[in-house]
Amino acid sequence: MLNDHMATLKCSVVGSAMLTLTGCGLNPQVADKLPLQMIAPDKAKLAQNPARTHITTLQKVPAVAAMPVEPTVTPLAPQAVAKTTLDKVAFCALKQCGKGYCWGGNTPMKGFDCSGLTQYSFGQGARVEIPRTAAAQYKVAHKVPLKEAERGDLIFFKTRGQRVSHVGIYLGSNKFVHAPRTGKPIMVSKLEGYWKKRFVSFGRIPGARQPLVPKSVV
Repeated sequence: MLNDHMATLKCSVVGSAMLTLTGCGLNPQVADKLPLQMIAPDKAKLAQNPARTHITTLQKVPAVAAMPVEPTVTPLAPQAVAKTTLDKVAFCALKQCGKGYCWGGNTPMKGFDCSGLTQYSFGQGARVEIPRTAAAQYKVAHKVPLKEAERGDLIFFKTRGQRVSHVGIYLGSNKFVHAPRTGKPIMVSKLEGYWKKRFVSFGRIPGARQPLVPKSVV
């Protein structure tokens, strides 16, 4: 009888405590008599294993704004194999990319203007001397259509009036390397937009295209 009475009393106390827990607050007098597992089971588990992280709420990670990506033109791979002297002309011009524009310049130390870059590249790559200005280079070049244009051919533009005033070196795939103007470095551009509207023709310097004979391995 006594044991049954004590069990009933224990259930009554626990039941009262549970009812108290369901309210807006916890009765301090009841809380002191209850084990931690009943009042806050999550805290009890954390106390038993401090290394365990207990997450009760989802945290929203702030989004990071993506940086704008500017369009770029990929130049010719430096390890590309030159098959003709015109290839060497193109590679020579590509090595000058990033250097500053210099009006009247035709050397790597001083810098280049558009026709200075082409004159230097043909002298170094094909061992051919060509005139100094874009208009003069246009006059001596054999005009070739787009479908026949090769890497290393000249590409001409009219940027001022009706006379050829700008020249670059064609790379294929509608790309060319040139020295644009003051304030702009030597770069690779696409034949589109501004340049497509001012395009005149491609030109090949007579005698500049020669096959390269591979060096024999001894």
